[in-house]
Amino acid sequence: MRTKLCFTILAIAILGLFMGASVAGAETMKCRQVTFFTKLEVIQVGDVPDHIIGVYDQTGLASFDTGEVASLALKGTADYIKGSGPIQGYTIFTFEDGSTFALKWQGSGRADPMGKGSRFESTATIIRGTGRWAGIQGEGTATGRRFVPLGAGAQLYTDVTLTYTLPSK
Repeated sequence: MRTKLCFTILAIAILGLFMGASVAGAETMKCRQVTFFTKLEVIQVGDVPDHIIGVYDQTGLASFDTGEVASLALKGTADYIKGSGPIQGYTIFTFEDGSTFALKWQGSGRADPMGKGSRFESTATIIRGTGRWAGIQGEGTATGRRFVPLGAGAQLYTDVTLTYTLPSK
């Protein structure tokens, strides 16, 4: 029994070393996105009051903790009942040198108690990169807020934190 316990502890220790090695080299980046809705299509579902499905485009800028700024294009959907429900979509960041990376994200939005805007949170997976971001892999989280009712032109901000790795050069 004692030998089995020793082998189990050794296996866990070795696994921990390998798991630590895979995270070693991971970096974190943070940014604040400021966007606005350039296009919004809303369909009333009709099953319960105030149930909508929305498809939207947003554009804006992301200001990174490194001082860099990237333009961004965001495409998403929302399935809201009374202003709350699941959201999902894609965001593509384009940097001054032409390099890009793309996120796939999903989360939820919650209507503000005052009924004017919403708060949202999501998780993201980095799905692709080009230029200096080629081969990027990672994931992250985001939280944000819209201060006005959902509609074309509505502005919002999102704080994003990503942990990522790049292939060795």
